[in-house]
Amino acid sequence: LAIVARGTQTGRVLPAQNPQRGRTASHDLHWRARLRRSGETLAAGGMAPQEPDETAPAFDTAGVSVEEVVELGGKTAVALTGFQAGERVFRERALVIAAAPTNLARLRAYLALPDARRRELREEFWGEAPEVRCAATAACRVDAAGTGDSAAEVLAILRAEGHTDIELGEVEAVIRVWNLNAYDNALAPVACKVAHSCAPNVSVRVDAEAGAIEATACRPISKGDSLGSWYFQDTGLWWMGSDVRRAIFETDRGFLCQCLRCRGPDVCRATQCPACSEGTETPQGCAATPSSSTTWACDRCGRTSSGDALKVAAEAEIVPRVLLELRPPRGAAAGAAPQRATSEELAMLAASSRERLGPDHWTTAAALLVLHYRGRAASGGVVDRFSAAAGCRFLGWLVGRRLPWPPAAVVRTPVALALDCAGFFAFPPAAIPGGEAPPTAPTAASALSDGRCIAARILTDFLLPVFDASGMTVASVANTGARVDKLRAWLGELRCSCGSCGAPCGKPASASVCGKCKQVRYCSRDCQQADWKARHKAGCLPATASLQSDIAWRIITPSLT
Repeated sequence: LAIVARGTQTGRVLPAQNPQRGRTASHDLHWRARLRRSGETLAAGGMAPQEPDETAPAFDTAGVSVEEVVELGGKTAVALTGFQAGERVFRERALVIAAAPTNLARLRAYLALPDARRRELREEFWGEAPEVRCAATAACRVDAAGTGDSAAEVLAILRAEGHTDIELGEVEAVIRVWNLNAYDNALAPVACKVAHSCAPNVSVRVDAEAGAIEATACRPISKGDSLGSWYFQDTGLWWMGSDVRRAIFETDRGFLCQCLRCRGPDVCRATQCPACSEGTETPQGCAATPSSSTTWACDRCGRTSSGDALKVAAEAEIVPRVLLELRPPRGAAAGAAPQRATSEELAMLAASSRERLGPDHWTTAAALLVLHYRGRAASGGVVDRFSAAAGCRFLGWLVGRRLPWPPAAVVRTPVALALDCAGFFAFPPAAIPGGEAPPTAPTAASALSDGRCIAARILTDFLLPVFDASGMTVASVANTGARVDKLRAWLGELRCSCGSCGAPCGKPASASVCGKCKQVRYCSRDCQQADWKARHKAGCLPATASLQSDIAWRIITPSLT
C-alpha cells in the first residue's frame, strides 16, 4: 500500500467516537512547534539525523492551521492565507520515512526511532475508533496470514531480528497509524491533516532525501479553505460518478467521502432531462447512507425527481460492464478472468451508453477511453484517426464537466491521452522526416488534412492549464515534460506565424485570425483564403464547438461518419 488513506476522512465514525480528534488546538500547535525547532531529519529506515542542506527550501508550515471542520469529520489542515496555483503551501519535516512501501519496512523504521518518538507516533496520529475493516488495515486481520506482510508475519521477522520486546498489539497499532496517515512512506503531523478531497486543491509529494513532505497548490486557494488531496492510486475514480467513487472508497479505505464535490451536483452522472429535453439532470449531492434516495434536478427547467427509473436501470446494467473494462480483476486464476471486450464490443457498449444514458454520463466517456487504448493496442500502439477521435471525445467530455482541475498526477491517464492525441494532430507522422507510419496503421500516415484546431484546443482547454499548475509531479514520467514543451513551442509558433505561408505575424493580436475557430492566424487575406481552400476548411473546429461534439468527430473521421 504505497499510497493509503489518511487524514480526517478516514473512517466512518463520528468525531466524538475518535479520541485522537479530541486533542486541543494548543496541543496540535505544541506538536508542530517541536518539529519546527528540531534540527533532525529522520531518513528512511529511521537512520541517524542528517546535516541540514543549506540549498534546500526551508521548512515552513506557517501558512497552515489545524482546525476542527465538522463537515469533514474532525481536525483538518486549513489555509491561513491565499495561495496561487503552483505556489508552495507548506514544507514540513517528516517524523519518519520508511525505506519501502511494506509493513515490515514501516515497523523497522518505527523501531529505529527513540522511545519518545515511538510513543508520539502511536499517540499523536489518528487511529480508528472503532476499528474499521478495509484494505488499509487488512494486514491486521487474522485471515491476513500468508500474505508475507501481515502483522503476525512482520512480528515473527522482527523477533527473529532481535526485537523481542515488541508485541503483536504494538505492531498492529503502528500498521494502522501508518497506513491511515502516511503519504507514500512518510509520516508528518501537518500533512496527515490534509483531508481527502475529490476536488483536491493541493498536490503532496515526499522528498525522501531531505526528509520532507511538501504541498503545492494545484489551483487558487483562498484563506480559510480546507486543504484537500487525492488519496488513491486508482485515479480513474476521480472522473467516475460519486456513487461508484464513494462505494469503492468505503470498501478500500473504510470511509464515506463527505468532501464538497461529493456533497454537490454530480456532473459526471448527467443525463438528459426527460421533461424539457434541453437541460441535463444530475444527482444533487451524495445520499447520507448507501440505501438513501438521491434527488435529481434539471439545470434548465428546475424539475426535481428521485431519478428516471429507466436510466437508473440502465446505470445498474452498464456501470458494472464499464468497470470490468476499466478495472479488470487482479490475481484471478488462469482461465478464470473474464475475457476482455473486443473493439467492436466496446464500440457497441459506448453506443448503448450514449443512447440510454446520454453523451454526458461518465460511462459513455469511459467506454471511449477504453476504446482509444484498445484500438491503439490493436494497431501496434500507434494513434490513428479513430482512436484519436475517441480520445478527443473523452477529453471534450472531461473539460465539459467544468470540474476544478486536480493535480496532474490525478489525471495522469488523461494527460498521457492528451499528449498522444495533440501530438498526432500537431505532428502527423507523414510530416516528420523518417516518421512515416508503420504499415499496421495506414490511416495514421494520412492523419488529417488540418489538425491544428484540434491540437490547439487540446492544449488550451486541458493539457497546459493542468500541467502549468502541477505538472512537475509527472514531468519526468515517460518524457512528459519534454513532450509538453515541444507542443507548447508548436502552439506559440501557430499563434505567431501565418497559417499559409509561415511568415511571422508578430504579436498574436496584430494578426488576422480565422473568425470561425479563433486558432489559426494569417499575414494577409489572400493567405487566409488560400489556406481555407487548401486544408483549413476541412479541419476548422468552430470556437463554440467542443472536442466532444459531433462536429469534431466528423472532422477527425470523415470517412467513418
